[in-house]
Amino acid sequence: MDPFVPIVAFWQFGSLGMLAWGLAAALPILIHLWSRRRYREERWAAMEFLLAAMRKNARRIQLEQWLLLAVRTAILLLFALALADPQLSLLTGWTGGGRAGQTHVVLVIDGSYSMDYRRENKSRFDSARDLARQFVADGRQGDGYTLVVMGRPPQVVIPQPAFDPDDVSAEIGGLSLRHSGASLAATLAEVETILRHSSTSEPRLVDRRVLFFTDLQQQTWAEVNTADCRERLARLEKLATLAVVDLGEPGAANLAVTRLSTSQPLVTTRAEVTLSAEIQSFARQDWPRQAVEILVDGQRIADERIDLPAGGQVTVNAPYRFTTPGEHVVEVRLADDALPLDNRRWLSVPVREAIRVLLVGGRPGETRHLALALNPRPDLPGPIEVREVPESALAESDLTEVDCVIVSNVGRVSREEAAVLRGHLARGGGLVVFLGDSVQAENYNELLAVENPAERVLPARLEAVIRLDNDGPPADAVPAGTAASPLQFRINPLEYRHAIVAPFRGHEESGLLTMPIWRYVRLSPLSGAEVALAFDKGDPLLVEQTILRGRSILLATAAAPDSVDASTTPPTPWSAISSWPSFPPLVHEMLLAAVEGRDQDRNRLVGEDLGGTVAGADRSAPVNLTRPDGSTEQLPVAAVGLETAWSDPRVLASGVYTAQLAGGTTEQFAVNLDTRESDLVRFDPDLLPSQFSRQWQSSANSPLTTIPLAAGTSYFRWLLTAVLVLLMIDPALAWYLGRGRG
Repeated sequence: MDPFVPIVAFWQFGSLGMLAWGLAAALPILIHLWSRRRYREERWAAMEFLLAAMRKNARRIQLEQWLLLAVRTAILLLFALALADPQLSLLTGWTGGGRAGQTHVVLVIDGSYSMDYRRENKSRFDSARDLARQFVADGRQGDGYTLVVMGRPPQVVIPQPAFDPDDVSAEIGGLSLRHSGASLAATLAEVETILRHSSTSEPRLVDRRVLFFTDLQQQTWAEVNTADCRERLARLEKLATLAVVDLGEPGAANLAVTRLSTSQPLVTTRAEVTLSAEIQSFARQDWPRQAVEILVDGQRIADERIDLPAGGQVTVNAPYRFTTPGEHVVEVRLADDALPLDNRRWLSVPVREAIRVLLVGGRPGETRHLALALNPRPDLPGPIEVREVPESALAESDLTEVDCVIVSNVGRVSREEAAVLRGHLARGGGLVVFLGDSVQAENYNELLAVENPAERVLPARLEAVIRLDNDGPPADAVPAGTAASPLQFRINPLEYRHAIVAPFRGHEESGLLTMPIWRYVRLSPLSGAEVALAFDKGDPLLVEQTILRGRSILLATAAAPDSVDASTTPPTPWSAISSWPSFPPLVHEMLLAAVEGRDQDRNRLVGEDLGGTVAGADRSAPVNLTRPDGSTEQLPVAAVGLETAWSDPRVLASGVYTAQLAGGTTEQFAVNLDTRESDLVRFDPDLLPSQFSRQWQSSANSPLTTIPLAAGTSYFRWLLTAVLVLLMIDPALAWYLGRGRG
């Protein structure tokens, strides 16, 4: 091999053609040679005397002339090199210029789904794998390689330095793209761990380098300026050299399906729902006439053409009525673009005959107003199925098929009843609790409103009962519906911010703010709870919280007029809200909010845990899970509290998963992308910390033969500085040498 080839390959030039200006360096030499030929030599006595004197200093004068010639030639030569922008190629240096057998290279390949962006049917991820394999193939014998896929979480494929290039290349070739984003901080933590371990296990690998193959997507690399990443980079700088191979390109456009939902949290066969798909443009130009399809169980129910403005968003709605109960899957398809992964989205929709509600009353007739508000025509089938039971039946009730439990003025609960309600929340069920004159606050606080979130059932603790006649009417008391009515508490909707009361915005005449309430229990919300309604004096009226997988809602007063304060003459009712026009819609909104988490676990994002509970007699049989690629895996079940559950941690691919449970029960799960990665805005390479070498930019479809493995440190500024210094030295040197001869 030509010994100069590694030297030439070691350098990359930003503008190789500019080296032609280096020919100008020959001008001073040519002028010198030309000047020697212009004159004819003539003998002259005076000159002979002068030449004789000069011969004594001939050597000194000749050196001075050569020095001036060298300076002027160097000015032109360095200027030409500066224009050519020479760069020291780190990668080529690693493969051809390092010490054989003494280098440890950590290959980090960005596995976030933005790397699936394609040009001419080749993705950035494919280019990253090809470049990494070429790099390993060009490496020195004895060098060690570790391999990390940057994801959320990162995947360490080769944890210890591997020395067989074929094995490393095979591992790189077997990598698959994640359907998720990436965590730079977690990846840097893994790289630091690898480097520290290798410094102990392989001390002969004294040179350590880390190479990132990435598209520099903003969502991932914006982390680089956080305090955590800065600290890790400062430590990594002492352990290894870091470089980036930039496979992204500016101005990449993309369309994505960012949301798919139904108009109701629980879907029944007796109600029409609206299927809504949200299409987002991450592009600087308009995208007219884009095809969008909505499918239910693989059958197309809507096919539209939409015009997407630059950076805009369009919602496509399709009304639909499910005619059969059971498992259903809704899918939205957008015509493929350069990033096809986010052009599809799925929604698992378990359809039931009706929403099943269990009403538990502390006294006979305590729940009759709630039953009428939920289903005013019990003789006809409707979307809500109501069943009333007494307080004593709660512990023995099977809540597996119940969507929401509504408790009204139950005096006290046993530990068994508290466990039943907690198990209901663990399955994603809803719980609504109305208070009243029978409620024993100490019992509720001890068993239901506990600080430990794993044992909690209610979102707030119960304090004292507040009466209008405590030291006279409160400042916020107002006349009730008629002039003859007693004073009542004023209600504050809190700007209608909460989803339960948001539908009342603009409908002040609905009666929500004038509901007659004369007694209530002061509530103290627990950590994580949210107040939806309050009294003007600041006490909460309606508090809710997501507990375990379900939603718990607590109202501070009674639902039925049967709750009275017997200490007054005549006895004062706690409230008359059940007779108020706002009561039925408020109860319906509370029910919808309570059951919102019932099927929430059926729809997950990539990287989240997938799982559920197992009901029935045979709870020990494993669950057969079929993945989107058709592969099937048996997952064990385990006892979790009072439930038997299964889980598949951190699913890494989007699509539909089907779980086959014991007894033939089938459940379908939709796993979708977190579309924050769909915005292909790039992180500005100039803002990368100094620990990273200068990036080389390329489109993902560049032929491998034309890809320089990396552009290293640029010497343009150094060369230009040297030119300026020489330009100042030249006249000073000429003056000094001329003065010496004078």
